Amino acid sequence: MSNIVSSKNFNAYCGRYSRKAKHRTPERKIGWYIEDNLLEKIPVLALRNRRIDERNDLPFSWRRNRDLTQAIDLTLNTLKAWQAFRPANSDKIIKKLRSDLPQMIMKFEERIRRYNVRKVWSIRNLDQVDYNSVLEIVSKIVGEISNYKTERYPMLGSKVMHFLFPEIFPVWDTAWIKNECLNNEDEPHKQWLPAEVVATLHNYNSAAAEYASYFALMLRDLDLVGQKAYKKVEKAFVTYSEIPKDVIFYHFYDMSPIVFEFCLLGKHIR
Repeated sequence: MSNIVSSKNFNAYCGRYSRKAKHRTPERKIGWYIEDNLLEKIPVLALRNRRIDERNDLPFSWRRNRDLTQAIDLTLNTLKAWQAFRPANSDKIIKKLRSDLPQMIMKFEERIRRYNVRKVWSIRNLDQVDYNSVLEIVSKIVGEISNYKTERYPMLGSKVMHFLFPEIFPVWDTAWIKNECLNNEDEPHKQWLPAEVVATLHNYNSAAAEYASYFALMLRDLDLVGQKAYKKVEKAFVTYSEIPKDVIFYHFYDMSPIVFEFCLLGKHIR
């Protein structure tokens, strides 16, 4: 298995250091520009982090109040602009999610806090039982939200949770992430999913199971890369965005799911 998070894959995504490559990069082909990807989440994260000095529980610091309500509205309206609800009735789904998401987010935070997990790196340090439990919690909330559209694919749930917790949830996408990347990985990504988790999610829904295997692949890759090598890629990512570093790290507690996602695209999209 070749590493996903690497300078080579990141540079391939954005055409860094190559004027010729910049005209045919995955970044331009897909239209997922790194700067835009960060900037569009900042309004949501600003609502979450506005009382950052009062508590030390980021990123799981949402409360059931006006901030969360406004953040959910921003998230759902952005996803509607992306046409993330098609071909279903977007207004119908948004109405249901606007009502149900606050309680779902509170329940998710209550469950995940038990494991003292604040970033994806710390999940790898858990014992196998707790690791499996966190993997199930993360995957089930994605599957539960995705079920408002379809139980087959985790795209909707991953995007909603990515806006609210980008430090934990990488985005799953059918066309680019699954068809172009995961289906062409060196080794089947599902092999990194513990058998116990497979058994639990098998009867839950397909979206949760699909996302669990993607999430496990991310954890496996970050573990192989190591934090020292990862930090070099993260530094290049931040520099390339041209957004001040202090602005990024005030809003984002951890960048690794975002860096992983773009490196995965850089590895496979040509």
